[in-house]
Amino acid sequence: MANQHFTTVLPVLLLVCLAGLAFGAGCLKESSVAVTDITVGADKVTGAEVILNVTTELQNVRGISAGISRVHLRAYDTASGLVVAEQASDAGFLGVGGTGTVTQLITLPRTGSYRLVSTVFENGQRKGQGEKTVYSLERLVPDVQEIGLSITDTDFLVKKVAGDRATIQADIYFTNDNRVPSGAFDVEVKAKEEDARLLADKQRAHIESIQPDATRVSSVSLSVPDQYNYLVEIIVWKNETIVKRGEGVVRLRPGTIMKDDTQLMTKKIETSKFVSEEGYRAGPYAIPTTRSPGFGAPLALVALGGLAALVCIRRRKQ
Repeated sequence: MANQHFTTVLPVLLLVCLAGLAFGAGCLKESSVAVTDITVGADKVTGAEVILNVTTELQNVRGISAGISRVHLRAYDTASGLVVAEQASDAGFLGVGGTGTVTQLITLPRTGSYRLVSTVFENGQRKGQGEKTVYSLERLVPDVQEIGLSITDTDFLVKKVAGDRATIQADIYFTNDNRVPSGAFDVEVKAKEEDARLLADKQRAHIESIQPDATRVSSVSLSVPDQYNYLVEIIVWKNETIVKRGEGVVRLRPGTIMKDDTQLMTKKIETSKFVSEEGYRAGPYAIPTTRSPGFGAPLALVALGGLAALVCIRRRKQ
């Protein structure tokens, strides 16, 4: 009887000892969950919004979980501090020293910077928190950019000088690098004074669809005050969304030089000397003709002279 009683009591004593050891080691203490990492990617980008894919990694670093862990993701505008969007998802039961991962989609305006805060809860109690900041979402290119449209070159021609104004023609080369037609789009060209960034002129042109691996030239004329330097901005619109940007510089009064290390002298450009000869077909789809200004007549005389010499040589042989 004594042996049977001892056999029955022994497992109980062992369980009590194990429980005491576990409690002393902290296994039965209240859990503490750490956010070990936050990974952010752009799932979708439109003209107005960005859908971010936010993955939060968790680990129970102490104690045992009392229930299902839940992650609350909030996006705060860094400028105003206001909550712009939020999501909540379950991370499962972490147990003792367990890990978990939660992936959430959150939609934000495609402008500004945001602080993403992931907070972990168990049974309504806050257990841990982590955060990451994303900056300048307006720099993300909309998905429509995948049409493969690129600006391969830009030429600037002086078409006219009248009084204190100059007419500059911007020839913009668009190439479709995709395997499908680009679809129709619009191009907006702005001329801004280089230092003050004051807008001197802006024009807009419509471009029909460009075939794969083809290049099209669009010509836009800008009327600007002479003897200033300009930053020319090129903005491509498609379906009311900016899908491409480019820029160039036109300097009608370029640079300064030092004279005797005491005076600044500004270089002056006689813009009228750069007025181009007619060799471009007007319109938004202009394609330049092939010509070599200044060398047409001399080359013709050389050709005629060579032909006359050849005729003389043949006559002498006869």
